[in-house]
Amino acid sequence: MGDFSGTEPLVGEIVGLRTFRIDDCGLLLPLYSDGAWYDGTNTAVCAPPTGHHPRGPHAVPADDCECGFYAYGSAVAAAQNRHTRYVQAVVSCWGGVVAGTRGVRAEHARIDAIWISPAAPDWLRKRVAVRYPSARLYADEAAMLGEHPLTELDCYRTSVRRRLGPYLGAALIGALILALGLLPFEILHASLALWATWVLATAATALTTVWLLLGSHGAGHLAAAFVVAGVLAWLLAPVFGLGGWLLRVPLLRGLLVAAGGYLLGLRPHHFPVVKTAHERAFCGVRP
Repeated sequence: MGDFSGTEPLVGEIVGLRTFRIDDCGLLLPLYSDGAWYDGTNTAVCAPPTGHHPRGPHAVPADDCECGFYAYGSAVAAAQNRHTRYVQAVVSCWGGVVAGTRGVRAEHARIDAIWISPAAPDWLRKRVAVRYPSARLYADEAAMLGEHPLTELDCYRTSVRRRLGPYLGAALIGALILALGLLPFEILHASLALWATWVLATAATALTTVWLLLGSHGAGHLAAAFVVAGVLAWLLAPVFGLGGWLLRVPLLRGLLVAAGGYLLGLRPHHFPVVKTAHERAFCGVRP
């Protein structure tokens, strides 16, 4: 059973918890797309970045696809997402609904209540209130969950434990790649073990890059392809000697940007606001 699929389709409204980004017009946006949610009923379609199925049009959500509106089944499960420190929303899901161990995916969804971190500016709260008049805004997340209890399903896991194994494995692989990409080519070629490891790692990274590019169905796949391509360039850098440092720049830049973004997010009173391409005059509301 998956995190958001695996059980038989459910009937009736299921109440869940999810998070959003907020743009400077007060619109609630999913974390990985710019398709804003509306006040009232929202209807999902199968489209990137979560949905794209080779068999063409199908019912949403489908158990063999990732389409649909996502919602966590408990506050514990939702807390695994760092963005819930900024925004949480209670949503009712109905229509076609499939459930997993951490939450559900649904055909229709409605925002019932919204909690926004106290770090958010007052003008942003007012804009959210104007955009979503049927949803109640809360200053206390516990009060929101108390007045809008989440639906408890038998398939939900009562606790969510962090699995350290995958994280440690990824860290070890990353350290190995960084080490191989920093060694001079003469040292790599002088050791049979190092040479074999470098060849295998480079070949695997190249195949993964090609696979992601050819099988790209959305922004997430394409972004992953660029990241893996940066890793490939890092591994190839020793072949070009001192000039190989140019190949290391993309990955170094990406690591610095990711680390900088994480550290900036830890600032006291920080609240992320998505900047849209629209002028404030077109937002339809005033600060």
